Amino acid sequence: MNCKLAIVALLSFVGFTASAQDYPVTFGVKAGVNLINMAGDITDTDTKVALQGGVTFDYAFNPAFSLISGVELTTKGAKYHGTTFNDFFEDGYHDVFVNLNMMYLQVPVYAAYKMQVASDTKFVFQTGPYVAYGIGGKATIKDGVEKQQVNSFSTGVIKEFDFGFGVGAGVEFSHLVAKLGYEFGVINVVDSYVGRLQNRNAYLTLGYQF
Repeated sequence: MNCKLAIVALLSFVGFTASAQDYPVTFGVKAGVNLINMAGDITDTDTKVALQGGVTFDYAFNPAFSLISGVELTTKGAKYHGTTFNDFFEDGYHDVFVNLNMMYLQVPVYAAYKMQVASDTKFVFQTGPYVAYGIGGKATIKDGVEKQQVNSFSTGVIKEFDFGFGVGAGVEFSHLVAKLGYEFGVINVVDSYVGRLQNRNAYLTLGYQF
């Protein structure tokens, strides 16, 4: 009986080892371009270009399904140009310009489906949540003739924590990875007296898996 148990245990270990070798954990690096904006109570914000980069983690459960995560340094925000009323000015109205950059450390947790289309080429489709925490960035505010630049999170108007969901698609060609995706925040990232604003981001990234 003990001999049979030992054989079963040995076979299980061999099977687990083979499985781990067939479906390894893969690490990589990536960099890309964001098209960022915000959605909510202020409806006339403008899209702007920003950058992102990070390290990736890909755990393959089998050839078709993976868990994709990592740590990203990504910038979000928006531009706004409008008018506001102030008795100080002759006609009562003056221009207001805001250029908001918020830099986050972000961790996505995406479920991915991979479709083999050639011996070394796969199409990748992914979706899942992300969490992010703001670590810096500059907000430029021009109100009439006054212009100031501050840390985006230092005034307390912008909240550090962000949470949302992402969808994406791409292609893996040998060690190279290219992806298009879209992220939409689901929580308000500004103080309630400002209103409600949520992050939006469309991105293109290029990466290399080791």
